[in-house]
Amino acid sequence: MLDPNKIDFKKLGFHAGLEVHHQIRSDRKLFCNCSPTLEKDPKNMDYSFYRYFRPVLGEMGDFDPGMLVEFEKGYKAIYLACERNTCTYEMDETPPFHPDMKAIKKGYELAIYFNCSALAEEVVVCRKQYLDGSITTGFQRTFITGRDGWVPVGSKKVRITNVHIEEDAARRVDWSDTSDRNVYFNLDRLGVPLTEVITDYRDIENPDELIELAKQIGRVLRISRIGRRGIGTARQDVNISIDDGNRVEIKGVQDLAAFDAFCRREVVRQHALLEINRKLKAQGLTKNDLEHMYIDVSHVFQLEDDRRALVTVFPRMKGIFGIEVQPNKDFGEEIFEKSMLITGIPREHHFHSDEVKRDAIRKRSEHASQLPVDRTRYRKICAAIKSRPEDAFVLVIGPERRVMHALKKIVERVKIALDGVPQETRRLLPNGNSEFLRVIHGKERIYPDTDTPPIVVSDEIMAECRQKVGRSPWEISKELNNKYGFSQRQIDLLIRDEKVEKFSQYTDTLHLKGQIAYRLLIELPRNCRRKGIEAKTQITDALAPELAKGHITLSQLESAIKTLSSDANLSPQGILKKLRLQKVSDEKLEKLILKHLDLFDINLIRSDEDYRSIILPKIVAAVMKSTDGSIEGKYVLEKIRRAVGVDKHDQEEKRKK
Repeated sequence: MLDPNKIDFKKLGFHAGLEVHHQIRSDRKLFCNCSPTLEKDPKNMDYSFYRYFRPVLGEMGDFDPGMLVEFEKGYKAIYLACERNTCTYEMDETPPFHPDMKAIKKGYELAIYFNCSALAEEVVVCRKQYLDGSITTGFQRTFITGRDGWVPVGSKKVRITNVHIEEDAARRVDWSDTSDRNVYFNLDRLGVPLTEVITDYRDIENPDELIELAKQIGRVLRISRIGRRGIGTARQDVNISIDDGNRVEIKGVQDLAAFDAFCRREVVRQHALLEINRKLKAQGLTKNDLEHMYIDVSHVFQLEDDRRALVTVFPRMKGIFGIEVQPNKDFGEEIFEKSMLITGIPREHHFHSDEVKRDAIRKRSEHASQLPVDRTRYRKICAAIKSRPEDAFVLVIGPERRVMHALKKIVERVKIALDGVPQETRRLLPNGNSEFLRVIHGKERIYPDTDTPPIVVSDEIMAECRQKVGRSPWEISKELNNKYGFSQRQIDLLIRDEKVEKFSQYTDTLHLKGQIAYRLLIELPRNCRRKGIEAKTQITDALAPELAKGHITLSQLESAIKTLSSDANLSPQGILKKLRLQKVSDEKLEKLILKHLDLFDINLIRSDEDYRSIILPKIVAAVMKSTDGSIEGKYVLEKIRRAVGVDKHDQEEKRKK
């Protein structure tokens, strides 16, 4: 197995693309008039109902392969609903209402922000099939607003292929034991307007570029004020491939900090699957050698009457199932993921022959005690199935019908290994590995919606959307960096807190220095929140002019904010009076400095730089405390250095040298 920490992404031909899903701000849901708010208390649900789903033929007369896998799972979807945010549309009892025009316009604004050269002249609503139960209709309504855009990432322009507006899915609130095949959803989120931004995977060549791409898209959604705020409002699917590998979609990634780890582990997985493919072919193995033949070895175990133990033999595959494909995960578990998800038979009831080895990966895990086969049973199974030394086998225990279904899926998955890396949608696990979720959907899943007629987007609407689009985040970043020397992290905080316009107001209108305006808008509110003080925007707006006029200093701001937060009737002038923040004259300041300097050896301060670095901050703090913080520390330090003659002394020392 490749070392995940030592990967040459360029050499392996790494490519990745994003599908960013982000809820947009709206007053209603996309296709009905319900409120787009979530119900936090499950006790407030008013009713429930359930559905079973089956796939339907696409327009070309084919079934989508991803839908067939979802159908095989046999889930019963149980829905919980609340009348405050759910109506008969979410229940699939009523056709869609006219779509929300405000949400449609925001979709066009986003397309313009992303530099899309092809804006849709009319909104054509399509149906995109989903059979996982998250949408009661079995399909999601979606439409394109723009294509062929780009965002800058480093020195390159990463292409945005599509910008969509669609309805969000219901949120899963509980997933009980997979053996009962029930899945529960809350309908409050179903139908909330959502944008999907899709990027071209060919333009990204390493995880760092992928992370920056996600940040750029997030910045657009913040600077435009179109994206909703809060946990769960944004989700990202990542498509990853390497040379000779295949497109694999990692679903529902929210944390950018996890991008690097799971990209590395997916590269390791695809590289390992390609190595396994080469080994299988080197053994001369073909798909015809892999038969759906199941041998009953229930006599080796003490099983209940309704349970069976069945084995399938895989010729010339000894050692293959035990190959590590991701850290602490072998090829056997990679194979079992599909059968476990579809049939509900748990991992502890699956076993492959390589797990009998002492160094088997499963024996190193916390699940080692769950192994159903020890060496004695292993020998009995080998005798019963008459396997050759070079053969491998897989054992599954459970109800006979489900066991046969599981073994069928296992044989099918091993056959796919002879083709290389399969196209799959996978779920990210907490340890950075991933597991099978479904086959990647094909073009057969999308077809026009017959309930919603096309909506022509007039030139007036286009002009209105263009007028609302402001500067892009990369233009803002360049300006703030050049003008004020801000780091990208500082700029991101201004964008994330939606304070860019306020920052411009403070610097351009009030003529505050850039760093001071930043401290007032970003750093001070954060420091106050840590101390339990709420620094509202109206408070900083009231204090900013006083700061610009010199009536108050930065060091006094926290006290002023605390006072204003506790007494909303106070004005900035009232704060000055209440806190007695009177301006100190230079004469009084010099007397205070001399008073504090008398406590120390001035000659030592002047000559010893180490001593000076310790003592001067203490004197500055003491002087500022005496003046109630009404003078900036920087100004106090300059006065102290002048009084001691530090600068003059340092200059003389330089001349002597």
